[in-house]
Amino acid sequence: MTSGFENEDDKLRNLMKLKEELEKDLKKKGLLKEKKTDKQKPSTVDEETIKKLRESIVTTAHLSEDKSLTLYDINFQDYDASIDDVLKTLKTFMMRVTNINWKIIYEGLIRLLEGSISKAKESFQQASGVEANYNRLLSAMYNGEDISQEAITFLKNNPEQIYPLLLLLERELLKGTGDGIEKILTLLARKSSIWNLVYEMYLNKATEETLNAAVREKGFATLVVLLGVYIDSNRDYPIQNHTCLNVHKAYLRGETITAPEWCVFGQLAIEARKFLAGYQVDLNKIRKFEKTPEGKLFLGMFYYNMKNRTITEQYLKAFEGQVSEYKIYAKPLKQSKIGMEQFIHLPRDFQPVNESKGILEFIEKNPGYDIYISFRSTEFVRLVFSEEHCKINYSSKR
Repeated sequence: MTSGFENEDDKLRNLMKLKEELEKDLKKKGLLKEKKTDKQKPSTVDEETIKKLRESIVTTAHLSEDKSLTLYDINFQDYDASIDDVLKTLKTFMMRVTNINWKIIYEGLIRLLEGSISKAKESFQQASGVEANYNRLLSAMYNGEDISQEAITFLKNNPEQIYPLLLLLERELLKGTGDGIEKILTLLARKSSIWNLVYEMYLNKATEETLNAAVREKGFATLVVLLGVYIDSNRDYPIQNHTCLNVHKAYLRGETITAPEWCVFGQLAIEARKFLAGYQVDLNKIRKFEKTPEGKLFLGMFYYNMKNRTITEQYLKAFEGQVSEYKIYAKPLKQSKIGMEQFIHLPRDFQPVNESKGILEFIEKNPGYDIYISFRSTEFVRLVFSEEHCKINYSSKR
């Protein structure tokens, strides 16, 4: 299990290595002499050296300048870096690179992470390359613009690139269309072992073999570790200062979850736990997630427990149509609220129901039973796009 102290040790070792390399360079230039005695005065280090050392401290995410031109590539390199750490690193990159196109892209990514979506789009419009175009279309989509035609053109012009598929996938994710998500996942699964793992997680069919192939790809490292825990609960959990990782770690352990207001998975868990404990649900926190399958399921079960059949039916019918395939599991009801347990921890002791019924029909015909609905969860897809996706799209500050 990786600890915070080990991460700090890595950063310290990297800093010391950089210091040694800088000292060698200065010795070659004659700016740093060998220390012969303890009485010798310390050498004067030039401003460029001080600047490089300062940058090495400020840069807190483990990223490469040439591979950090999209949020997707940033997460591929250092998935567990917080948004603040990514921002600090991008700002450092922006100050020190000489490539003007990269500078403009970094500016756009910074603006995007800071919530200035329109300004981010303006930056990306001034840059060139497939990454800049991807970022521009992504910003337009986040801004509520219809990018349908441009996205298709982007795919036609870049058939071998992964970015058009990522754009289309995130578009379907925000729309909540199950069929569209699955079709794009099948294409991505052919391009990447990591995406093949995500696809199999989505289908509830992931295996050790799929996981091992994803590990060998050496991307999204801590996310792959987390998904491994869903496959085998005996594995260690990744513990980092990262919303997605910490929320899912708590869910897998059955612990109380804390999460920011823009976290879909975390907020549903928080409100479900409150509801089970007898407190009121804050519907303002939940309604912004109602385009997601889990948001519809939560609201459907909430209104059923509040004895509002009309709204219950609306949400549950919408959920069933959105996910296409689902399975009902049941067990004797041990508390007063039905259908809420699956939002706070992995369901326990539920048995599959062989009857082919709609969710509401089953509940009404089987009083005294709790239910759990198994479906193809878009959360596993959402996880790849990490904190950035949810903060940009679901933050109340937008």
